[in-house]
Amino acid sequence: MVPVIAIVGKSGVGKTVIMEKLITEFKARGYRVGAVKHAHQTIELDAPGKDTWRFSKSGSDAVAVSSPSRVTIFKNLDREPSLEEAALLLGENYDIILAEGFKTTRAPKIEVCPSGKTGDMVCAESDLCAVISDSRLSVRIPIFGRGEIGRIADFIEHEIMANMTDDMSITVNGRNVPLKRFVKDIMASSILAMLGTLKTVGIIKTASIHIRRSTEKNV
Repeated sequence: MVPVIAIVGKSGVGKTVIMEKLITEFKARGYRVGAVKHAHQTIELDAPGKDTWRFSKSGSDAVAVSSPSRVTIFKNLDREPSLEEAALLLGENYDIILAEGFKTTRAPKIEVCPSGKTGDMVCAESDLCAVISDSRLSVRIPIFGRGEIGRIADFIEHEIMANMTDDMSITVNGRNVPLKRFVKDIMASSILAMLGTLKTVGIIKTASIHIRRSTEKNV
């Protein structure tokens, strides 16, 4: 899986600015970067009357608009997706995915905190990798100032990404399936071993396998 790092914090603390600067920093370092934004309310991005809007209103569960330099996907969901599921929609062609929000995710989190009070934080210290604040906080995890984007990126590179273990995720019928670590390890090692026997496969960094079962087999 692509490493996913969440930038969390209360509304108005400057998460978006930190995200922008980190994206710019990682791009300058040669990373392919994806970004995910959490919204508390449904945002209507598709304009009424447009062809894509008409397709959705006709009953299509998903609509993709393809242009020479961009693809936009509108997908209807019956529930709020997790960060992991949202990140999967971006695909695997990234070196890192930065997410704004998602305070309950199990992905590594860095909190932006504007004041000198730990009571103003949305996450417990034990759930965080680091804090971004220009105030002094009574925490035992690393603290970075808002202007220390280079140091924050170094920390993400060397302390978070470098220590991430191999991981895998499974989505069945559009839903992420939680797996215990030993189950993940067994399945991942078996799949990688089989892929490694293929002559056209080189060094495997990420692998995506999609299986569609015939409806006749499910009867």
